[in-house]
Amino acid sequence: MLTNINTYDKFCAHITVSRETYEKLCVFNETLLKWQNSINLISNSSIKNIWERHFLDSAQLYTFIRGVDGNIMDFGSGAGFPGMVLAIMGKKNIHLVESDYKKCVFLKEIAMLTETDITIHNCKIEDLGFINVDLITSRALASLTKLITYVEIFINKSLEKKIIYPKLLFLKGKFYYREVLEASKNKKICLKEYPSITDRHGKILYIKKVDVLDL
Repeated sequence: MLTNINTYDKFCAHITVSRETYEKLCVFNETLLKWQNSINLISNSSIKNIWERHFLDSAQLYTFIRGVDGNIMDFGSGAGFPGMVLAIMGKKNIHLVESDYKKCVFLKEIAMLTETDITIHNCKIEDLGFINVDLITSRALASLTKLITYVEIFINKSLEKKIIYPKLLFLKGKFYYREVLEASKNKKICLKEYPSITDRHGKILYIKKVDVLDL
């Protein structure tokens, strides 16, 4: 477990960002801690390691999304991880989906304070209207099976007969393999696993396509 990644130089030892970007992340952090006193944005047990558990954990996905030109949808954004972090790092066309109204107000404040261009959808994933997206991200929201179900509900709302399946980028913990096995019982999942830099047991799952198996 990484610890004390709470200075510009220490953060950049793992993920290189500009000093301006780091300062915006600091504003994000300070605002989150203030709001945490009134609403539960993150678990209290993760506050002491917030830079590693949340900011660096989210920022490590930037490498995977750098080449994405279209829309990116972040399911279950919560306090803005990973979507808001990736937007602050400079990625455009990011949409945050969060059902909790108070958390959406928080996200809007972070966007304003950091001058970050981002779209926030205050609704359940099941109620989200369809837009074309190239990539969907999610972190600590649901099992892989449930996430794939959410994706299917979303893309099935398209009026087009043929829709290009979006790439999926999910941060998963130490039980990720169980989730992959469970999801693979009736789905053919084309995925690659990458190590997480913040969790030696965790993985980054990059899924190119999911097909229903003929059983």
